Amino acid sequence: MGKRKRQQRKKYRKNFLPTLIATAVLWVFIALLTYFVDPQTTGAVTLFFALLFTSLLFTLSLLFTNTRRGLIASVAITLFFILKVLGVGHVVNLVLLLGLAVAVEILFSNGQ
Repeated sequence: MGKRKRQQRKKYRKNFLPTLIATAVLWVFIALLTYFVDPQTTGAVTLFFALLFTSLLFTLSLLFTNTRRGLIASVAITLFFILKVLGVGHVVNLVLLLGLAVAVEILFSNGQ
């Protein structure tokens, strides 16, 4: 059991630097997109949300050291921002999304 944990830690350390570099590049792309691209341009909002989702996914996966938790949090945050753009992003919707994210995490982690 100990040998397998050491191998997993070694694997995570090995993938840390490329993931960190990809995360930084994605956040730079978001900054460039918000500064240089007009929001009325066709596909700009969709590209923004796609970049936001992937940036949050990489960042939160690094912070949580768990890809599943990063994915769940990224989906919840991105959905809330989409709701904000549509004009229905209120505190109640935020609480509901957070509750849903916690419930999904408990559901998936219960089997382990």
